[in-house]
Amino acid sequence: MATYLYCVLAPPRIDAAPGLPGIGGTPVRAIVTPSGLEAWVSTIDEGAVRTSGRALAEQALLHNEVADAALATGRTPLPARFGSQFADDATCIAHLEQHHRALSAALTRVADAVEMSVLLVPVERGRANPRTSPRRDEPAAGRRYLEAVRQRTRDEERRRAVAASMAGRITSTVASIVRGESRDAGTADILSVAHLVGRGEVDRYRREVTAVVPEAGYRIVVAGPRAPYSFAAESAPLVGHDSSSPNRDE
Repeated sequence: MATYLYCVLAPPRIDAAPGLPGIGGTPVRAIVTPSGLEAWVSTIDEGAVRTSGRALAEQALLHNEVADAALATGRTPLPARFGSQFADDATCIAHLEQHHRALSAALTRVADAVEMSVLLVPVERGRANPRTSPRRDEPAAGRRYLEAVRQRTRDEERRRAVAASMAGRITSTVASIVRGESRDAGTADILSVAHLVGRGEVDRYRREVTAVVPEAGYRIVVAGPRAPYSFAAESAPLVGHDSSSPNRDE
């Protein structure tokens, strides 16, 4: 058996973790370090964590749901990276206590805040006419192939430039609201911009972002609030954003 870590919270303790279902169906519970940090954990079989396929996605989503349940208590958790596990509770507590200063500093930074996300999505994504590669026996097939590759590269560069320009405008618009920003180019030409926003500023943040006029061929999607996954890894060991976690707000 092993102790699986979902998130860490600053005191005071709120007894809200027991009863939540964790990975493998085991209940989530709270353990407290000597310095007062609270960790939400569950006891799992050592081989319970999946590393691929649908099972991974389901477990990562469950991990996120536990962290978001902690967020719903009114405190802001520091989410652990998906798959963080220790031999037992004592080992987990010892690790957290060893990194108490870094964890406390990170918790102070995200206190009373949530993560909001802005997705810059190409409208034509998935609807463009597919480019077919020329057959080898066609005249000038090699030249046509190279031209097609260059055109795809130019199109990708143009999309990245447009998305970066939009992200810059959004950053300027919400600069007085947010505490931090993180960008992720991701996949499928979607640029994701995450912001750390005070709980009391969420409605204002939504209004400011939705008032930004998108560039032609793009739409702006606002997601959140959620636990601050994108801001947990900056100064805290083992409690960082899991890039493979699905975002249920998209």
